Amino acid sequence: MDRFQLGLEIALSVLLLVTIFYSLYLGRALAVIRRDRGQLDALIMSLESSSAQAQSGIDHLRQTTEMVGRALGKTVETGKTLKNELTILCERSEAVAQVLEGGASTQKASSQKPIIRPEEEDVPGARMPLRPRMDEERMGSVGTVKTPVGKSAAERELLRALRQRQG
Repeated sequence: MDRFQLGLEIALSVLLLVTIFYSLYLGRALAVIRRDRGQLDALIMSLESSSAQAQSGIDHLRQTTEMVGRALGKTVETGKTLKNELTILCERSEAVAQVLEGGASTQKASSQKPIIRPEEEDVPGARMPLRPRMDEERMGSVGTVKTPVGKSAAERELLRALRQRQG
């Protein structure tokens, strides 16, 4: 049994040496994992702060979008109103152009009233009224046209521009 015990002790010693070297290897691996865990914790904290900043940015963007949407809605409504005013202004200017083209027949022109359409909504396919082309020689004197009370600023501006073009 001496030989058998000796062989068994040598085998156990070899296994013990292998276990010691393996435990040293595992100890180094655990040290690396502990070091990486600290970096992982730092990365998680950074991710949390970034997500909080992103959430506040999304909230700010949502508020800005709502404000811009309201402002755009107001602008669209103003544009519709201006479109309707310009339509009426164009119709009135067509009537004035017809009066100016008539020239000598001022009594006949004064009895005519310009056709004013009611305000149209912004309907797709709605057509703008056609305006006749006028040459400067046929326009006559625009300075004799009086501005009635109640004209909009756009109408007064158009009449002022027509007077400047003639004079």
